[in-house]
Parts: sequence; structure tokens; C-alpha cells
Amino acid sequence: MSDDRDAAWLVDFQRRFSSMLRAPLDRSSGTLRAVRERYDRDLVDGVTPGPTATPVERLAIYNRQYWFRLFGVLHGAFPLTTRLLGHWTMNDYAARFFLEHPPRHWDIDSAATDFDAFLSGVLPEPVTVLGPTGQPTVESAAVREAVTIDGAYRRVFSMSPVPHFRPAIADPAELMRTRLRPSPTALVLEERWPLVRLRDELSTVAGEVPVPLPPRLPETQWWALVRQPSATGRFPLARREAQLFSLLAKYSVGEALANLEADCTNEERARLPVQVQQWLARSVDLGFWTGTDQ
Repeated sequence: MSDDRDAAWLVDFQRRFSSMLRAPLDRSSGTLRAVRERYDRDLVDGVTPGPTATPVERLAIYNRQYWFRLFGVLHGAFPLTTRLLGHWTMNDYAARFFLEHPPRHWDIDSAATDFDAFLSGVLPEPVTVLGPTGQPTVESAAVREAVTIDGAYRRVFSMSPVPHFRPAIADPAELMRTRLRPSPTALVLEERWPLVRLRDELSTVAGEVPVPLPPRLPETQWWALVRQPSATGRFPLARREAQLFSLLAKYSVGEALANLEADCTNEERARLPVQVQQWLARSVDLGFWTGTDQ
């Protein structure tokens, strides 16, 4: 019976302590403040005072550190999104996300999983961000693009390296029927603002206030995002090259080429045979495929 009582006490303590940890921080004063008066009184009464802190103050430290640690995880996983929104605004969305999706894995970095989908679904139009001179706004489409780019980097870099596919198909007809198997370590990114380059530059831009959104690109840019041994590499792609890689991920080689050709102008079709050979070779070199599915 003693073991049962001890187990019940532990379960009850864990429930109370977890509830205290997850209590949202108050933002109304312009700082993140633990709302101590909301803590479970029985939990507070069970805490031993410290040399310089009362029981409720000791719990407040845990409460704040829980949230600061989770905020830090998202800042690291979504650096571009964080700097476009600014840390204050980003933390507001982060708190909403973690209240709906509390961490459930021993690996704290997994807590950031699905934040990109969450943020894309809750953004208003436009997004209000807090800066040093007031409340500027940024286009929601740009923030969605930023969080998609951050999420792609996170997914690609988290994957273990896989062997690159080296085709050995001599029969052209057989190649046309072949379906290439996409690698989880390579993705195609599309951007309408120069956010991939901005993401690279952020390591030299200190601070927590929002960075200005660069002017929109004159035309859409595509990138190949590829997992490399110690980093994630990015390579610019031509428009039709990116389209081909995306089609190859869905169709057989023959079907992908037919769809691509049908979408091209007459001028583009004249150059297509040579370009396709170059693009296919490049996709193999970049490790876009792991094998074939007949």
C-alpha cells in the first residue's frame, strides 16, 4: 500500500508541477512575467524556501526558464522567421503553439516540429510586428515563405545522409518508364523575396528587433536545398530545372518530361533536349534521388 501511495503522490506532484511550468507568461507589461498568483497553493506550500527566494519565487524561476528554453528552441530552428517577426512577436506565436502542442519527447529540439504549419495557419494579413519605432507590418505571404524556408532547412539537415543514386540504365525506353525515388535530404525551394540569402546574412546581424523585409524579387527564384556532410547546401536553379525536379518526384521520367514539354514555349522546347540532360545529371550529382521504383 505504501508503494501505491508513493506512486499516487508522485503522479499528483508531476501533474501540479507540469501545470505550473506550462502556465503562460504575462505580456501586458512589455516584459515576460510569471503570474505567481495562479500557482497551485498546495504546490507552493510544499516547496522549501531558498536562501534568498520564497517558494513562489523559486517556482517562478522554473516557470520562466521553461518558456525561455522553448522560445530559444524555436529561435534556433526558425532564425529567418524570428528575425522577420522580431523576438517579441515570435514569442507570442511560440507560446500559442506550445500551449496547443506541448513537448512530448526527450529531445527538446523535436518540440519545434510542425511549428511552420501552425504559424502559416494562424497568421493574420498583414502581420503586426513590434519594432523600436512602433508597430510596423509585414506581408503574411513573406512570413509564410520564411517559415517554409526555415522548416525546409530544419527537415533536410535533420536527416541522416543517404547514398546517392547512380543510374545504370542503358535502355532509353526503360529509363522513360522509370520512377525516380526522391531523397529526403534534398528539396526544391521557391521564393518571391530574397529570403534564402537574408537567412545566410542574419548571423552577422545582432539584436532581437525585426529586420526589414527586402524588396520583392522581380521574378520568382528557385533553390535546391541539399543535405551535405556537415551543413545544408543551397544551389540556384533555373525555373524549368526546378519544375523538372518537382515533376520527377511525382511521375516517371517519361511522364515528367512530357508534362514539362507541354508547359514550355516553342523557343524553350528547342533548347530542352540539351538542358534536360544537364539538369538530370545535376540532380544526380546533388543527390536528389536514392533509387528507382519501376
